[in-house]
Amino acid sequence: MKRLITIISVIVLLASCASKKAVTDGSATTGLSKTQKSEQQAFMKRVLDNQVQARNIVASADFRLVAGNKDLSCDGKISMRRDEVIRLQLLLPIIRTEIARIDFTPDYVLLVDRFHKEYIKASYKDVSFLADNGLSFYSLQALFWNQLFLPGEKTVGEQMLQRFTCSLTDVATTVPMGYKSGKIDYQWKASKATALITGAGANYESAGHGKSSLIWTYDNFRTFAGRQFPLSQQFAVTTDITGRQQAAQLTVKMSSPKNSADWDVETQLSGKYKKIEAQDILKKLMSIQ
Repeated sequence: MKRLITIISVIVLLASCASKKAVTDGSATTGLSKTQKSEQQAFMKRVLDNQVQARNIVASADFRLVAGNKDLSCDGKISMRRDEVIRLQLLLPIIRTEIARIDFTPDYVLLVDRFHKEYIKASYKDVSFLADNGLSFYSLQALFWNQLFLPGEKTVGEQMLQRFTCSLTDVATTVPMGYKSGKIDYQWKASKATALITGAGANYESAGHGKSSLIWTYDNFRTFAGRQFPLSQQFAVTTDITGRQQAAQLTVKMSSPKNSADWDVETQLSGKYKKIEAQDILKKLMSIQ
């Protein structure tokens, strides 16, 4: 169980590594005709309008982690409050007792191991890899909430859509969208018929931290708070940050989602818990064999 929470932590941290702050000149649509620009803007506006507007998403979840020769499954729960926290909880089967959790907030990452009474709490600026790459809670939130994002921005408004590229063709059933910032390429795929985001991805390359790539896919869309929300999400990460290539894939299958505010955003820990200091939390996590 401890190994599962550790590897899940790695995946989620890497999933959000491609959030480096950057600026753009807004020239993504340069060279297109006025009609083409208008069509692209109209489609991306449809994508934007599909965003779930609820403040909370709380759901039961089944986690499956595949990494190397490991194939682990666990019951769990996911709780998200917009702009405040993303929480993943791992539960013992049947009795549903929490064994571990990960909290992502705008200010810090918290990993709690209930079994060993240990925890790691680190601000983004204090973790070298995350700080170097400008890790943003808001990009990770957008991925979990099935939304577009721009590095350095909390949300994407209609006026920001001109920063994205968008390719509309008559024969395609999906529409690719993208955004490039330095060495980072972001990609999204949306259904041409529904304008729902069905996939997202990012490729990042650094001389100091190697290459990392992310593929995030969405499935099993169901009505939630008046919008369509993907209850099945899968994200796969490859990285060579530790000097050797590693890959992992996490599948999250949610059920019975609710817009419930009846839960505490902040995790409170008693004095029985020991804080583990980590100079570089990501390398510590990735060192697991």
